[in-house]
Amino acid sequence: MNCLMCENQKNIEDDPYFIMELETGYVILGWFQRFWGYTLFSCKQHGPELHDLEHNYKVKFLEEMATVAEAVFNVFKPDKMNYELLGNGCQHLHWHLYPRRKGDTPIKSSVYQLSNAELFDESTRPDEEQRKELIDLIKNEIIRLRTK
Repeated sequence: MNCLMCENQKNIEDDPYFIMELETGYVILGWFQRFWGYTLFSCKQHGPELHDLEHNYKVKFLEEMATVAEAVFNVFKPDKMNYELLGNGCQHLHWHLYPRRKGDTPIKSSVYQLSNAELFDESTRPDEEQRKELIDLIKNEIIRLRTK
């Protein structure tokens, strides 16, 4: 098996965008922040489809993803959260969690109406101070939610 996400997970704690490990996955800040607060939740188990996961693991994975999304929502106060589990580019279960605001794209639609040049524009990459602050905010909110 040649999965980039599985390979990256072997040294996930060395990733400067790594936020924290949960039981079923890893929370990772998006490299580009065109949508401020964009976060990923990557499954520890390799697989292309939710239905491939054992039932209890799947339920826990979905529950943890919802907690991560709630934390992002609480920190960034968007108008709406977008949850995307695509897998066309990388067939490894991973959620894209996008905090959305009214008027953040030219038309009301998916973030993928934007070109890759706009989604992955270097000017939207957080500097080191911003990255550390975003990671701390999200991590602390996840911890708070998990201890309620």
